[in-house]
Amino acid sequence: MKFIATRNTDLNTVLDSKKVSEFDIVRSNLVTDSSCQIAEEYGKTIFFWGKIYNYNKLIDNYPKSTSIPMLILKRYEVNLLESFKELDGEFTFVISEEKKTLVYRDRHGAGPQVYYTKDNFTSHQKLLSYINNENFEPDFQTLALFLKIGYIPSPETALKNVWKIPGGQALIYENNTHRLQDLYGYKDFGLESETIKISEQEATLEFERLHKEALTSRVKDSSNVQLLLSGGYDSGGNIAGLRDVYQGKASSYSIGFDNNPWSELPLAKLMSDVYDTKHFEYNIDGSEIESLPEIVNHFGDPFNESGMMVNYTAMKLVSKEHGNGIILGGDGNDQHFGTAGRELALHYKYKKNGLQIVQKMVDAFSEMRLFEKDNKFFKIRFHNEKVLNILKSDAFGFRESQITKLFNTNVDIQNPRYLNDLPSKISSFDELYNVHNYFGDIKQVINEIILFKASKLADKFDNHLTFPYMSTDIYNFLKKLPRDVKLKGGLDACASGAGKSKFLHKNYLYPKLPKEITERKKQGGFAPLPIFFKDTKRFNKISEIIINSTLTQKHLNRAFVEQILNEYRTQKDNVGYWFWFKQVRAFQIFSLLTLVVWWETTIENREINTLSDI
Repeated sequence: MKFIATRNTDLNTVLDSKKVSEFDIVRSNLVTDSSCQIAEEYGKTIFFWGKIYNYNKLIDNYPKSTSIPMLILKRYEVNLLESFKELDGEFTFVISEEKKTLVYRDRHGAGPQVYYTKDNFTSHQKLLSYINNENFEPDFQTLALFLKIGYIPSPETALKNVWKIPGGQALIYENNTHRLQDLYGYKDFGLESETIKISEQEATLEFERLHKEALTSRVKDSSNVQLLLSGGYDSGGNIAGLRDVYQGKASSYSIGFDNNPWSELPLAKLMSDVYDTKHFEYNIDGSEIESLPEIVNHFGDPFNESGMMVNYTAMKLVSKEHGNGIILGGDGNDQHFGTAGRELALHYKYKKNGLQIVQKMVDAFSEMRLFEKDNKFFKIRFHNEKVLNILKSDAFGFRESQITKLFNTNVDIQNPRYLNDLPSKISSFDELYNVHNYFGDIKQVINEIILFKASKLADKFDNHLTFPYMSTDIYNFLKKLPRDVKLKGGLDACASGAGKSKFLHKNYLYPKLPKEITERKKQGGFAPLPIFFKDTKRFNKISEIIINSTLTQKHLNRAFVEQILNEYRTQKDNVGYWFWFKQVRAFQIFSLLTLVVWWETTIENREINTLSDI
């Protein structure tokens, strides 16, 4: 799916471009492809891309022949923006009227991305240059933030005066101005709204009902359902629940890593056998990084996350083996229930007992060179930062002191915009849990990282990936539940690691899944990034690309970049003390490479499809 929408701009610039010559004009102010559905009524035109799954629930008061875009228009005419909150699916739509244009993305941003300026909006960052006939400047502040956390939180982007629409928000152009309106504020979530009084058994049965309802609405009329399958509760829940509502053909897809002692492929194959699917597997060997420019070009903004290549190879495997069809993913369920229970409990206890000053002292001392090595000191710093900065996004990339050395330009990322809305006071552990669940797990990890990554890579291969755990009804149910139904255990239990995460979900699935799944120790589900740099010849080539890039030559401290690469080169083949030391170091190299590729393709306008093209 690709589209361009313009305001106050001559489309000839767009139409003359080879990049968009394949598109059809469906309205005088919109260039789009055949996947767009269109409807007109009340002096408004709607352009719709994506899927809605609860159509049958919403159609009751209208003729059954009403199309999805027409249904949205009719409900919008009565309840305005509030009507959008009832929609369940992955979608983006534009509503255009005489003096107003509105663009909306689904609650979790799984529908097509939208980049915009004060005058125009498009489906891809690069297309703005074709409309405006100008080159946009890089924003070194957001690029620096990317090198720390691996992504650029919406609405900011890697370019100055260019923004992107966050999930669940509407972009409104009216009276020669533009604004964003968030439909899902914190006051509508958890402690600041009404909490459901419900027993554990009742909550378990209701969650099971809603999950199966979400599965049913997504697989209806399918003749061969496809699933992404690991060895955990989330994908396991999808396949177990699916077989309660669908008995047809099913295919499953799993990704592993060469020589990985934590491989979940045997567990995925076990579930495939138990639930009768045609199973496909692929083992990543590291050579897949050659396709990184292809991924960067598709994403728009620089992006790096440990599971990115897993999603890429999974979507490529699905496309190769089966082609188009509904694909069920287990993404986001951890975050819907709330993550980091132990770290949250420790953060609350340390702050309440006045021990955060000790954490801050450790943090200050951890700038010493001793903490940069693969030893216990690095491990102490890693865990201390996780607890101390629990309301910030996980920072697996460069530290702020390193970023300051990296850039020749002055950068300051100490107070990023995405943290501006955090409450200034938190009075209880349950409230801290809720704040982290809403602002961290949902607004950042689900919306900006997990679903963005998964949906964009599915889109790249024209795959239809959907997320049953993200259904609107499940979201509305879980946000009203007491904390201890989602994370079981009191403050002390959680702080000791004895809290039970995803309690409700596991309560529902424990009797259904094989004991090999339910009784195994959680392994993390992480992708071992060092595999992409294990081959020395490949790593040397990657080092050359980074060092010789225009970005490094003009805007980075080349000597410091070379130091980072040389240190990694000497460490990469060592057995090492701790997994996460190597993971963090590999993440840093991956982010540097991603930024270099983005710079060459976006700022230097080079045509690059593989690393060999650089």
